[in-house]
Amino acid sequence: SSPIVPSMDRAEVILGCVALAVSAAAIVQSLDNRRRRHDQLLVQLLQDRGSAARRVGGQDQDGSPRSGSGPASGSPSGLRRVSSSSGFRRVSSCETIAEGFPEGFTMEEAREHAQQGASEAKSRTPTEVLLELQRGNARFWMGTAQRPEKSAFERRSLILSQYPSVAVLGCSDSRVPVEIVFDQGLGDLFVIRVAGNGLDVSTSASLQFAIHHLKVKVVVVMGHEGCGAIKAAQLDEETIKKEPADLAKALLGIKSGLDEKRLKCIHDPRAHDREAVVCNVANQVKQLAKDPALMDLVNNDELTIVGAFYEISSGIVDFFNQVSVPGSPKIANRKGGGQWGK
Repeated sequence: SSPIVPSMDRAEVILGCVALAVSAAAIVQSLDNRRRRHDQLLVQLLQDRGSAARRVGGQDQDGSPRSGSGPASGSPSGLRRVSSSSGFRRVSSCETIAEGFPEGFTMEEAREHAQQGASEAKSRTPTEVLLELQRGNARFWMGTAQRPEKSAFERRSLILSQYPSVAVLGCSDSRVPVEIVFDQGLGDLFVIRVAGNGLDVSTSASLQFAIHHLKVKVVVVMGHEGCGAIKAAQLDEETIKKEPADLAKALLGIKSGLDEKRLKCIHDPRAHDREAVVCNVANQVKQLAKDPALMDLVNNDELTIVGAFYEISSGIVDFFNQVSVPGSPKIANRKGGGQWGK
């Protein structure tokens, strides 16, 4: 016997076709939206490339060449020099920009941009760098942060090298994002974050790398309001030793730098919290200032070391215990940390 096939009336067939058509239309619309988004992103990238190419290639914002640039530079029409070893070549298809946009950038241009940035960073004094850091924090807590984002061209130049002017030893606390607090962007800060901003072998080595190899001009040791590591370090040793071995070691290291006898005389909780953090920071600054190599840089006005306290409630960073060349402007005049500030 033949199988029984359920019959479908005309209305059911029509409804099924309509549902299929609606689904197909939705899929087409989704694909079309993705294509338009892709085109928008491509146009934005091309605009970033064009703007960067004008800056590096010697063109003004209106696209006209500056004096000393353009055809007079000796580049044949339609060709551009990539490097002294490769001579002139035509722009490759991957660099061709749609009509209405300037031509794209090359790795040689990115390299030149990186070298320019490194030269500018090198020319700044520690005082200028510290002042700019303070301005960035002021923008942050006043609600006018610029949130400097890098273009595709600038990010590409960072592949080749980094040239930060500041190294920051800060706390791992999620409420203390250093780059945001100082309103800085990619490549501006060399940041080491560890619980209680403690100075140990790895953090000290990281700072030494930033100072001796990246040639940073300012080292900031920054603690913050409500630091859990500093609070835990003030517990008695027996309680601390119940923690996992590495955590206990870190807390005992912080504890050894606190003036607990003086801190016990401070009864206001908020004042006690602040002074404990400041005392810890001042101790780290003091330890760094014991390094003869760092002090040689300080005395040559190539480096400034400074402590800082970040108040989470206000967003303000207060600088203190500045170690800089004698006679230079003192951005942070206040002393902090009890015996370490004397």
